[in-house]
Formats: sequence, structure tokens, C-alpha cells
Amino acid sequence: MDTEVAAVRAGVVACVLVLVVLAAPYVLLSDPSGLGSYYAAGPVGVGALVLLAPIEVVAFLSGTRGNADPSTAAGVATVLGLAIALVSLLWAVGIDPNLVYSFAAADSWIENHRWVVVAASLLVPASALAWAREIL
Repeated sequence: MDTEVAAVRAGVVACVLVLVVLAAPYVLLSDPSGLGSYYAAGPVGVGALVLLAPIEVVAFLSGTRGNADPSTAAGVATVLGLAIALVSLLWAVGIDPNLVYSFAAADSWIENHRWVVVAASLLVPASALAWAREIL
């Protein structure tokens, strides 16, 4: 039971991490005016991540707090986690490099931001899969 709770907590933290990493440029960029185009780029913008991450938190918590069957919640969390990872990857590879390099030279870290989002989003299905494995 302890590893099950640890996997759920890791999943919730991973979802929050995805949202924090997505919000970071609004705070850290010297001129965040181009972020609208940056976040809307690719076949799927990051709006889907902003929608799916909180839903994933609900899926994680509902299975451990008795609001849903734990095995069903773990399955839903796994599918949502894979969707989060896929959306972030589609967004990251779909961004036009000219858009990424259009930010100020002082903000060169933004060139790697999309890959940090992908890395953070991969933690979500990993946690969900760990939880599902513990349940089954």
C-alpha cells in the first residue's frame, strides 16, 4: 500500500510540475509577448496540457480516496498520462524553430524549454503505470 500511495503522490507532483514548467516563461522571460504564439504552435497547443493535467490529478486522487474503483482510476490515469505525454511531444516537435529563436538573446534558455516540458510530462504516465502495476 505504501508504494501505491507513493506512485499516486509522484503522479500528482508530476502533474503540478508540468503546469509549473509551462508557467515558468511567464515569470522568467524578459519579454513574454511572444508566448501566445509559442504555446499555440504545433498541431496541438499546450492548452490541452493545461486541461489534462488537473483532470489527471483528480484521476489519481479519486482512486486512493475511495471515490472510484482504484483499478479503474489507475487505468484512466494511465490513458490520460499517455495523452499528456503525446500532446507535449507533438507540441515540442511541431514548434517552428524560428519561433523558438525569436525570443531575446538573454532568454536563450527558452530553446530547451519545450524539451523540459516533454521530460516533465513523461513522469506522469510513468507514475500512472507504476500505480497500475501496484494495483494489479
